[in-house]
Amino acid sequence: MLTLAIVFCVTILMGVPVAFCLGLAGMAFILLTKGLPFNILPTLMFGGIDSFPLMAIPFFIMAGDLMSRCGVLPRLVDLADSLVGHWKGGLAYVNILASMFFAGVTGVAVADTAAVGSMLVPSMIRQGFTKTFSAVVTAASSIMGPIIPPSVAMLIYAYVYGGGISVGKLFLLGAIPGCLIGFGMMGIVYMMSFKENFPVSSAGFRWRDVLHKGFAAIPGLMVPVIILGGIIGGIFTPTEAGAVAVAYALIVGVFFTRKIRLKDIYDCFLVSCRTSAVVFMLLATAKVISWILVTHQVPQTVAKSFLHLTASPQIFLVMTITFLLVLGFVLEAVATMIMLIPVFGPVAAAYGIEPHHFGLLVVMAVQVALITPPVALGLFIVCPIAECSLEEAASEIWPFLLLVFGVIILVAFFPGITSWLPKMFGY
Repeated sequence: MLTLAIVFCVTILMGVPVAFCLGLAGMAFILLTKGLPFNILPTLMFGGIDSFPLMAIPFFIMAGDLMSRCGVLPRLVDLADSLVGHWKGGLAYVNILASMFFAGVTGVAVADTAAVGSMLVPSMIRQGFTKTFSAVVTAASSIMGPIIPPSVAMLIYAYVYGGGISVGKLFLLGAIPGCLIGFGMMGIVYMMSFKENFPVSSAGFRWRDVLHKGFAAIPGLMVPVIILGGIIGGIFTPTEAGAVAVAYALIVGVFFTRKIRLKDIYDCFLVSCRTSAVVFMLLATAKVISWILVTHQVPQTVAKSFLHLTASPQIFLVMTITFLLVLGFVLEAVATMIMLIPVFGPVAAAYGIEPHHFGLLVVMAVQVALITPPVALGLFIVCPIAECSLEEAASEIWPFLLLVFGVIILVAFFPGITSWLPKMFGY
């Protein structure tokens, strides 16, 4: 175990990609352990990705990329603008609301940051918002991407946990906390709008505009309805839901908006393949580490240690959330989940914590890595668009960071806030 830990830590410090860190650590352990044949390494790696449900990941990624290319996002932004654009600091509200809408289309935070950021950040700067605030509100609101359903992160959790997880229930659990984060961020913008004297749009509120732009945004708004409705209604599995979402995006882009060309489809395949390859490589090498940990009863040892330390499930959750938040300073969200769910999942079960509730908390906690330097993928994407430094953005991110942490703790201590929605649908 010491060899595994040393190799992993050294390679991480050297800047080696996490998937290769896991693979090298597992390989070193197998080579130095007597009685373990080396050919078990490729067998375990292939076993980590040889699963039909994992096909949902490239499907959802491609569906989100197609929807962003087919002209749906500008319509969602227009709808958000017609609803909240007339408020003081209107474009900041539009940014957050557009992220909420787009979260229901892509399920990937990075895609949300890039798409919404490239569209709204220049407009915010031209209207009088500071470059730093424009970047911060865009990166912070993208956290909702993997929380509001559908969510690629939740699909990964359901697979890595190892069975007994309903993707439909997990999706429904994320709806309420995702909206709480979005409305909470709007509250932060409201309080800041008077202190910072945010600009006010001259356009007023008109129901006619809302109805007109809402009708135009229906193709984008239908994506979560189709996916969730199909999964909850038992019409298709999550993998089939991803395929249906791709087909729907193609129909919208080719026949309705007419913005999808053959080159766009080719580019979408490349994006989906590249992004999925990163996730699958992590899953493959993490399977090696998981096998080593399970065969050496590490999860059971960790569970006993936690149970000796505290008998309170709430304290365990706070400790786990804090650990995940700290780890987010140095590791990306997907890597953190794939590495730690096999360890913390059995511990949570030992405390009697419902696995779907635990999964929601894990997904929420690891997303904070998007806005916590030095990793901070969300800030890395949006800061060049806003032409501000990462250090400047990091100094202003704290109100949004504290809000997300507060929502996570609220959900941890009061699970009824989120569980009523799945119960309403029979889960």
